[in-house]
Amino acid sequence: MSSKRKTPARTKTTKVPSPLAAPATSQEPSAVQPKGAVSAPAAVEMPSPAASLAAERARTAAPKLAPSPPRLSREERHRLIAKVAYGYAERAGFRNNPVEDWLNAEREVDARIDRLAS
Repeated sequence: MSSKRKTPARTKTTKVPSPLAAPATSQEPSAVQPKGAVSAPAAVEMPSPAASLAAERARTAAPKLAPSPPRLSREERHRLIAKVAYGYAERAGFRNNPVEDWLNAEREVDARIDRLAS
């Protein structure tokens, strides 16, 4: 046996017209392909101009930002403020002005929400 590998015989390839090319019977000079030109095989789908434009925009677009944290509803914000205000009052032995505790708690909760949002 020979260790040389035999190559298959070369076969003649036929030209398959591209589905995007104009028919060869057209009288327009732009539709006629030069004699040495090879058209794309029928199985290869050429991207449409709109698809290539969309792909280019996607590549050059600004990077997407991370989704922002969900916003608190009014009830959730109110509940958080009440918890913090109660903590202030409890630490002071319930001797402080409740309105001041509430306003301080509002400022603290709003600052926390702003920190989380940024």
